[in-house]
Amino acid sequence: MKNYLTAGILLAPLAAAAAFAQSVDEDFYQQWVNIKDGEVSVAFNQTPVQFALDAFHAKTGFNIVVPASTESKTVNLRLHRQPFEPAVRSLISTIGYDNFAMVYDQKGRPHSAVVLGARAPAVIDASNSAAPIAPLTIEERDRLKKEIDRWNELKQEERGRIEERLRKVPPSEDREILVREYGRQLLATNK
Repeated sequence: MKNYLTAGILLAPLAAAAAFAQSVDEDFYQQWVNIKDGEVSVAFNQTPVQFALDAFHAKTGFNIVVPASTESKTVNLRLHRQPFEPAVRSLISTIGYDNFAMVYDQKGRPHSAVVLGARAPAVIDASNSAAPIAPLTIEERDRLKKEIDRWNELKQEERGRIEERLRKVPPSEDREILVREYGRQLLATNK
């Protein structure tokens, strides 16, 4: 009995410290991200992108995967009690991206988002515009699918070429299939 009492006295501070550390982490991000009843409030003012994404993940459990080129960017965004998915869209577009894929869990709840790349310029000068982008051919679709399947074996320049092509392909069912597969591979790489 005496041994149990001694062990309990020695272990009680450790258990209290772990519980305190968890609540401190959650409270720490409270000033930037809050979620209540499925609605999200964020307050980012000149906040580094990676910190904003870490805070969002810590409070919501939702992971947003962005290209490494965002490291030097900052976020300015205020949302008050927005539904979850529109809040995610707002955060990603504020960072500077429009093309992303949402990944859902088995129950249909959003789990994470994978950003595909930089958004196109808002205004296109007709005198500088290139020829229209050709849609995917069956051969190109199959080749891209095989390359995406071997994503972990590809060099960075090969990955960049695939990402660039996925960004520029006109919307189609084949493009959506490739984008979903790209997202799965990218999430598997980051785990």
